[in-house]
Amino acid sequence: MDIDFEGKEYHLREGIWFCGYKKAPQFIQDQLNSQAEEDLHLREEALIGVPEILQASKLAEKRNDLLRALALARKAYEVTDFKVSVAARVGHLYRKLGEPEEAIKWTEAFARTTYVPLLNTRAAAFADIGEYLQAKKVAGKSLSIRPGNAEAFELLNRVQSEYPGAYYDLF
Repeated sequence: MDIDFEGKEYHLREGIWFCGYKKAPQFIQDQLNSQAEEDLHLREEALIGVPEILQASKLAEKRNDLLRALALARKAYEVTDFKVSVAARVGHLYRKLGEPEEAIKWTEAFARTTYVPLLNTRAAAFADIGEYLQAKKVAGKSLSIRPGNAEAFELLNRVQSEYPGAYYDLF
């Protein structure tokens, strides 16, 4: 997608606006996103394949259009057969929107999964609401499935920094 703005031509590539080879400044990115919003929504609504819908969701997230990214992820959830991976995406977006309780609700049906991204999302959502014991348990499960999992280690460090007095009581 191309837009002429203030005498310059900008190109949208993977959710980011460029003028030639240079990335546009954020305030211009925001204005261009606003201008292109209707066209982007029409293109996104026409998508029917799960991979394409999820890609559009990631691009919307890159544009800082989190509500649109969430709407697209939920659309993908409705049509996919592999719901656990899309539920992880939906949970991730709810967390970014500051709604960790919704992230937990969306991932609850898959609490017994071995899908590491979903486990990491659940663990982080539990930490977001102060449920450090649950966060530690889910992060531990994630680490047992994929040792060396950086996200889970970061989460355990976060639990230790936010709940230092009782951190060792959790083990």
